[in-house]
Amino acid sequence: MVTVVISGKPGSGSSTVAKLLAKKLNLKHFSVGDYNKAHAKKAKDETDKSLEMWKLPAAKLRKFHIQSDNYARKIAKKGNIVIDAKLGIRMLKGLYNCSIWLTAPSHVRTKRYAERGNISLQESRKKLIEKDNDERRNWKKIYGFDSFSQEKNADMIIDTSKMTPDEITDTIIAEMPRVFIVHRWLGTPKADWYPSAKKELEKKGYVVNVLKMPHTSRPTEKDWVPVLAKAVGKLGNRTILVGHSAGVMTILRYLETLKSGRIGGCVFVAGWVDDLGYKELSNFFTKPINWAKIRKHCSKFTAIHSDDDPYVKMYHGEVFRKKLGAKLIVEHKKGHMDDDTKVKKLPSVVRAIEKMSK
Repeated sequence: MVTVVISGKPGSGSSTVAKLLAKKLNLKHFSVGDYNKAHAKKAKDETDKSLEMWKLPAAKLRKFHIQSDNYARKIAKKGNIVIDAKLGIRMLKGLYNCSIWLTAPSHVRTKRYAERGNISLQESRKKLIEKDNDERRNWKKIYGFDSFSQEKNADMIIDTSKMTPDEITDTIIAEMPRVFIVHRWLGTPKADWYPSAKKELEKKGYVVNVLKMPHTSRPTEKDWVPVLAKAVGKLGNRTILVGHSAGVMTILRYLETLKSGRIGGCVFVAGWVDDLGYKELSNFFTKPINWAKIRKHCSKFTAIHSDDDPYVKMYHGEVFRKKLGAKLIVEHKKGHMDDDTKVKKLPSVVRAIEKMSK
């Protein structure tokens, strides 16, 4: 299961980025800060709520934060979530797959506080200094460490001062291990071996998206490629694409559309390099496959074929090996590796992805 933790200095954008990242990755979101501020009774402004919490008696403050952190750990263990927590990198260690520290110069954070609270820069600067000092001083009393020291233990450190929230999240996503599975002709995200592969990969910390393609009874390049392109978004060297049958040709045509960037790898299951004699698939072959351009955007390929596939003969796998340098894996008596042949698990896909990730 995937758990991402985002921490940072007040005003660095951790809450905004965490919410947007969760949305883009289709994960849940939990904010320890929002959870804590929900217990503030008097203050209405978000910043004032944070300051109010630090005015609790020392013993009560310590008990409250320990309970809060325990609750965050409980949430983190369930996985498939983005958590923004000021102490998250330290307190949730061992429970997340990726930790991110956001930072920004004090004048940028001051401006953000002023805009968020509709207050003057002078008042904002005063509140920010007060919050910085309160957090560092009180957390050091409670836990014995400087909360700002977590920066050195983060997997990623991002200065948010010159980036929009979308740019920040795209930067994070590009560095995360992502897998996109494109199903076959007449397929669905719940068919064949896709759910099993998704479950196994998520256990290993991958963010997995089994795409739901349109018009599955008649797949077309013009309909399927844009769906894949939109889902992938910004490319990353830890992004891996998996295609099954028509999904393979969709990935190949998608890679041809790219102008720049590279992905980490491709796994092709029962892929084909011609229309197999089906008129419905001829739309994918209105032009020759541009193998050189495909290699430009990806260097790691694995092709998985069954020795008794009734539709896709072994020569297709040999073409992938010759044109792309793909590693060819031959499964025994698994047909088209679909529901018709009762293939609900395909461990070779997971293994291929793991090897590409090393």
